[in-house]
Amino acid sequence: MRASVRIASICVAATFVATPAFAFSPDNAWTRAGVPLAGNAYVAPRAESDVFAMDAGAYNSGGIFDARWLGATTFWQENDGGTQDGVFVTGQVLFDPFVAPLDNRFLDILLRPRPHLGASVSTEDGVNQLYGGLTWTVPLPSILFLEASFGGTIHDGDLENAPIALGCRLLFRESVGLGLELGAHWRVIGGVDHSSHTNLCGNDNDGLTHIGGSIGYRF
Repeated sequence: MRASVRIASICVAATFVATPAFAFSPDNAWTRAGVPLAGNAYVAPRAESDVFAMDAGAYNSGGIFDARWLGATTFWQENDGGTQDGVFVTGQVLFDPFVAPLDNRFLDILLRPRPHLGASVSTEDGVNQLYGGLTWTVPLPSILFLEASFGGTIHDGDLENAPIALGCRLLFRESVGLGLELGAHWRVIGGVDHSSHTNLCGNDNDGLTHIGGSIGYRF
């Protein structure tokens, strides 16, 4: 089981590398705030109300894939169980929303999450994970945004009688993070994820918690 999950996790994480067009674009909120024109005139920054506005095409590139992420995390957890050393390499693919635009910024945020599929691969002898679920994104002023996700994960860790006993092979997984736009395509985000079964599989429920960051390319 451990070998199969590890191999599958590596394959999912490696899909990020296949992304074409990794050209950095400096077009972002900082550069858009004051573009010089003839006669030393400047374009006024966007109104604050425009920062929160989500147009009909927000998070919908018109294809299948919306973004790909590559990152690294470390084990971040305090309990009576053990710990896990080393770095966890993460890769994630975000798909376009299945729901059509609703022409309402709040409903678009709430009811148009993006499905995701990802993997976390240990560089040492830690627990490897394959996970999937839904991701919600909330734009903030300037070039910031919040992201939260909820879904499930399958892992190759120990279920019982171990320093970290996870109880079930399938667990719930949730995450939250704060992101920064670097341009028209690039994003960086830092956050935390947690996996557990909320005691649905008995008392063995040490859980898995990681903290780290990722860089993403949005199509």
